[in-house]
Amino acid sequence: MTVKIQKWFLYFIPYSLVFSIFIADALVILTSILFLIYQIHRKNFLIFFNNFFIFFLVFWFYLIFNSVFSYDLHLSLSRSLPYIRFGILFLSISYMMSHDDFKNDFLKFTLIILLLVCMDSIIQFSFGRNLLGYEAHVSRISSFFKDELVLGGFLLKMYPIFLISIIYFKKKNSINTFLVSFILFIYFLAIYLSGERTAFFNFIVLNIFLLIILFKKKNIKYLLSFVLILPLIFILVNKNNDQISARYLSVKEIFNNKTPIIFTKTHENHYKSALEIYKSYPILGAGLKTFRQVCKKPEHNPIGCSSHPHNIFMLFLSELGLIGIAFYLITFFYFGLRLVKLLIARFKNNFKENSPILVIIIVSMFMSYWPFSPSGNYFNNWMSILNFLPMGFLIYYEKNRPKS
Repeated sequence: MTVKIQKWFLYFIPYSLVFSIFIADALVILTSILFLIYQIHRKNFLIFFNNFFIFFLVFWFYLIFNSVFSYDLHLSLSRSLPYIRFGILFLSISYMMSHDDFKNDFLKFTLIILLLVCMDSIIQFSFGRNLLGYEAHVSRISSFFKDELVLGGFLLKMYPIFLISIIYFKKKNSINTFLVSFILFIYFLAIYLSGERTAFFNFIVLNIFLLIILFKKKNIKYLLSFVLILPLIFILVNKNNDQISARYLSVKEIFNNKTPIIFTKTHENHYKSALEIYKSYPILGAGLKTFRQVCKKPEHNPIGCSSHPHNIFMLFLSELGLIGIAFYLITFFYFGLRLVKLLIARFKNNFKENSPILVIIIVSMFMSYWPFSPSGNYFNNWMSILNFLPMGFLIYYEKNRPKS
């Protein structure tokens, strides 16, 4: 009974990420509690001796330690203490994936909501309103997210699970090649329509990596489709709304300034504030969730003040200090080295039949920790769920990879 309830909680997490972060977080908490109760009752303690979870656990202990010495103890502890739920979440998913009915249903439910969001985005772009009547922004499409302009980031974070769903149902002959091409096209289009430049460019880079590593001669049609899809989308969108295209073209302003700027002047000010905070709190940082408070001090460049510095590297540096940045760098270089190994194997023509799903997850995780572009608040509840969902799939497919 406990397992069945956990399954349904997990099924609805992708939906609640779209419609209610409060419900999404509540489902994560309930899933974590049920998972702990179930595993302790079965005395299945070995499941917690997973390298990824152990690393997460050490990081969690550091977050608590960091909070004790932070600029605002209560504010930091309110975020760090319950953060353990995200580690239990990815363990729960990896465990549930061993049940075929869960794998089938979770991927089906997830694919449905992602396609619904994509179709709704196109409807909002075409008619000015989405299915719920939410109006489109001038140069941005938000779909069901209404005033939260996070559509592109959401689709980018969910992309590995989206591709896993396609591979899974393609193998089961539930969808054909034409349908695969169509849903890939609308997914690509929805990210472009979001107007989120970082999400779109990271999405392109991610797909280039995947095409290089997974390319086979028999899949030349997919490569041609990818090459043709960019100008096609640009022409279609520009014909109906040139403001979205203009938003992407505005990136050239970065290079037109006499004094080089980092992405935008606003982002540059955020990063300057983060660096000033780091200088004041070099070892432990100012503390989790404190950037919004500490950046108001005159010595910390208040002009760059915000809820967070909008860059994952700067966030870790300013709030968690040198010790915190070590955890980040270990994670980034871990996935970076795995990506490099995949690329070397491809170019040496000794690329074994590695699971395409593992390749997708590794490349996606690497891009999630990419430090050279703006990003959301890594420790935000919504972002944390999106960051750790693919980890459950990674653990499961690592454990069940084909024996070579």
